Amino acid sequence: MFSKIIEYFKIKSISFNLYALSSIILLIPSFILFATKHQYFIIYSEFTMKYILIPLFSMAFVIDIFTVIKSLWKTILGKIIYSIFGYFALTYSQSLAKNSIYYITNENPDFYQTSTQFLSAIYLIPSWIISINYVISIIIIIGSIIIFPIMFFKFEKIVSVLNKLLKTINADVQIQKHNIIHMIFILIASITFFANSMAIMPTISKVIDNIFISKSILKYSYYPNKTCRNVNINQYIKLIGTSKVSVSNINTIEYLLLNYGVNNKKITFKTKECVRFK
Repeated sequence: MFSKIIEYFKIKSISFNLYALSSIILLIPSFILFATKHQYFIIYSEFTMKYILIPLFSMAFVIDIFTVIKSLWKTILGKIIYSIFGYFALTYSQSLAKNSIYYITNENPDFYQTSTQFLSAIYLIPSWIISINYVISIIIIIGSIIIFPIMFFKFEKIVSVLNKLLKTINADVQIQKHNIIHMIFILIASITFFANSMAIMPTISKVIDNIFISKSILKYSYYPNKTCRNVNINQYIKLIGTSKVSVSNINTIEYLLLNYGVNNKKITFKTKECVRFK
């Protein structure tokens, strides 16, 4: 019996083994505890789902997705798809950067090109997370459409259609009858990965907060005043067009203290007319 189980796992992929192992660790002891010691059932189930099932499912899903990505990259269609998503992620990160700059300064972000480039790079990771989750949403929808009809039609027919589809896109995957179980795992894992990756977003928002954005704008777009005589000489400013200036409430000394992290003063920006030195 055990030799057959070992042989069964040998012919499966690493991702399938992770799906199966984590499911077994969760389900079998949970059923036993539910039937015998009900008070420990919830504790064990919650712990196993949080620290075993969800991490292993997410890891296995990444392995499966990487396999598909590697196969698609060999095709012209795959390269086009990746280019589109890369452009979407970059454009979205730039949009987030410009919105942040406008929210903090109340000025046209086009005057803050260096800050926009820096914040775009920072926002690129969450933009990719959002882009990838668009793909995962499509996987969930298409996977559901494909898998649910399996209950009503012959496996042979479904397998044949899937293999023709994969052959069309040159994906290095061969669907067999036992792979259907793997596909169900992938569908569940995609939902798990989607929820986990989106759960990262609040953490990223805490890191890229208004304080971080304000410091970035100040560092990459403002400089000590040597242009406007109606602004203190040590105040950090940013010229807006020909006659306006955005003035920060930070002077040279405070700027140095901010860089060393010993000044927690809130950074603000205010636009006013600039009376230039003659």
